[in-house]
Amino acid sequence: MKKVIIKNLAGIQTHGAEMPDPSQWIADCVANNYCGLPEREELDDLGNFTGKILPPEYTIEIIDITYEHELDKVVQKRRSLYPSPEEFMNAFFDGGEEAIEELRQRRLEVKENNPKPKKK
Repeated sequence: MKKVIIKNLAGIQTHGAEMPDPSQWIADCVANNYCGLPEREELDDLGNFTGKILPPEYTIEIIDITYEHELDKVVQKRRSLYPSPEEFMNAFFDGGEEAIEELRQRRLEVKENNPKPKKK
């Protein structure tokens, strides 16, 4: 998963996206000048090329967020499988230490069966 950040010359983010392969999206943005003008030759007042190359009016930064994306999926899955707050309250107030220990074991099983991804 990649995160794309497009900033103007003032360093302010103007566009952004998260997707597995942003190359086509970036190509479309650049081709249609959605982010500003690309690198180009400078023209004088008469419309003649000066030979000077002007920089693009934007910067594009691509960040690999695969780990963060996978981690978020695991955390969401774990949350859906953990004992509910109601189950905890019932165990805490009515079940005693044995019921609390049972919830603790369920939570450890969820963590074991849904490990966090490893950073590369």
